[in-house]
Amino acid sequence: MHHPQTKHTIDIFKHMASELPPLLPDIIKKEVEHALEHLENDYTIGLEEVEDVVIGLGKKVWPYWKAFDEMLVFHQGQMGEKFLEGKMSLELKKKYKLFKEHGGDYYDLRAGGPASFFEPEERQQLAGILVDVDGELKQYVRQAVLSSERKKYEDLIVDLQTVLDDIEKRLGHLRTVAEDEEEHPQLASEIRAQVRAFEFGLCLLGPRTQAHEVNNAKEHFEGRKREKKMFGY
Repeated sequence: MHHPQTKHTIDIFKHMASELPPLLPDIIKKEVEHALEHLENDYTIGLEEVEDVVIGLGKKVWPYWKAFDEMLVFHQGQMGEKFLEGKMSLELKKKYKLFKEHGGDYYDLRAGGPASFFEPEERQQLAGILVDVDGELKQYVRQAVLSSERKKYEDLIVDLQTVLDDIEKRLGHLRTVAEDEEEHPQLASEIRAQVRAFEFGLCLLGPRTQAHEVNNAKEHFEGRKREKKMFGY
């Protein structure tokens, strides 16, 4: 049996493997498939080793996943409400119309805004409908990026690969800074932990990594070093 935390990490990887984005090269798909099979069957493997595998493959998937996610967000605004209203009963449509007249909108609905506006039974219906809408929207976007919007999607992937390359370069610099930090070992540990957190965010093991946060990390740790020198700790 895997350690619970190791199993949890493998389960996240399994979820990622079950929802690989369109146009991901077959060679990467096979790498993910083989890695998942190995991780699920190797009960001697440790958590850090599992994380290393997931991070390595997660980075290869990231530009495709991020591009698909951005396409999904775009179409959420265009098609989400249309799909939603198409699944509502007449009575629920009337209540939703009233909700909008009171200043609510589709995004408020998704964010839980109607908690006090709709009755419990209506909220339960809406929750189920929104799950169906998300599935239908994903299918719609998958078809779009393989046909009419393929060029837009492919261009996004290229742009995001450039973003990833820049993130990798900055993370490499932070690792070097940590290795060279002999005066303040605790600061070096903080830097390594932050690098790991950024890597987790590229493969769904942690909060999504934002490029601007990586860009600001160097300045942040330079400030931390100045503080330590100034206050002698």
